[in-house]
Amino acid sequence: MIQNDKLIIGGHEFDSRFILGSGKYNLELIKAAVEHANAQIITLALRRANTGEENILDYIPKGVTLLPNTSGARNADEAVRIARLAREVGCGDFVKIEIMRDAKYLFPDNQACLLYTSPSPR
Repeated sequence: MIQNDKLIIGGHEFDSRFILGSGKYNLELIKAAVEHANAQIITLALRRANTGEENILDYIPKGVTLLPNTSGARNADEAVRIARLAREVGCGDFVKIEIMRDAKYLFPDNQACLLYTSPSPR
């Protein structure tokens, strides 16, 4: 076992490298998974944050770092727009870039994802 092997991203330290995905689960299961797995980071599709009836943010314990993703983006411009929207609604400065070139099989557009590697101006 490696002692003090912290994951450091953007100056933030995490004790675990485990990142929990929140897609396709009901909200109570997400809450239980975060608590029982001691997850410190959870991915979050912004479009899922508030469905009108329930808000996924109400099920994520305080102190867990949100990693919003740009799920549904078809190009880099859409991904940047979703990332900025996530920051504005309080999801922080981290973002998981997802650009899908193929809506049927959900194949990522690797080139578009790689081209968006530098931070955007504020």
